[in-house]
Amino acid sequence: MTRLEETQSASSLHGKVALITGGSQGIGAAIAVQLVRKDLAALAITYVKNSKGAEKTFSECLAISPSLKTVAIQADILDPSIGPNLISRTVKGLGTERIDIVVNNAAVLDMGLLQPFAGTTLETFSKMMQGNVFAPMSIINATLPYLPAKGGRVINISSIAGQQPNIDPVLTYGASKAALESITRSLALVLGLKTGATFNSVSVGPTQSGATLAAAEIFGQPMIDSAVEPTTAEKRMGVPEDIAFVVGFLASEEARWINGQLIPANGGYKDVLAAQG
Repeated sequence: MTRLEETQSASSLHGKVALITGGSQGIGAAIAVQLVRKDLAALAITYVKNSKGAEKTFSECLAISPSLKTVAIQADILDPSIGPNLISRTVKGLGTERIDIVVNNAAVLDMGLLQPFAGTTLETFSKMMQGNVFAPMSIINATLPYLPAKGGRVINISSIAGQQPNIDPVLTYGASKAALESITRSLALVLGLKTGATFNSVSVGPTQSGATLAAAEIFGQPMIDSAVEPTTAEKRMGVPEDIAFVVGFLASEEARWINGQLIPANGGYKDVLAAQG
């Protein structure tokens, strides 16, 4: 095999099986399409209410790979049994006993849970932590028996809110993402050698997605403008494909030596760069 062939093979996801939560729109949908472009064999995605979005995602994927096996699963990350429920339906729906790639992309998007610090209740705090921290943990734990002996990939989608001070009322959201990043590092330490899998997270900056649009409705155009100003790669907001390219790399053999890391996909956000020293 030539070096070019080795490089192409390392980039490929040929024969792999992936699960992406929140794959019916935005970043999750873009990740799904990118993994299929890399020759994925089977794909499960989750949605809460947007079944038409899930159908659209699969329509794009099947246009690329008509032989792709697919299953769309209605699932809520606030379900206390999200992991066991989702993974059992995934393996059954795809007719597989193996899950190579897990992308925990779904997050709590209910803007009603973004409460001011002084008014934060235990109920809203708990829901934020349950959806953004416990749900990925539950899904990963339930996936462990189905990971391959070597080469599994667990990728958690995080946010720059986990690495920088946040304005009120984004404090709890930022705390939940910081917790997710901490758990990802710990899983790499505890489970990396044991499972043969890598565990990484991706730090996403302001991106043209459902969450950003929902926030813009609350905070207005100034929020969009302030999100673009700190980027250093280009003066624009990120697009879902920017994140999908990074996830596609992490999912491949090319990223086999990356474990327990937080990979930035935020356009070189100034505040994050400053925090890194």
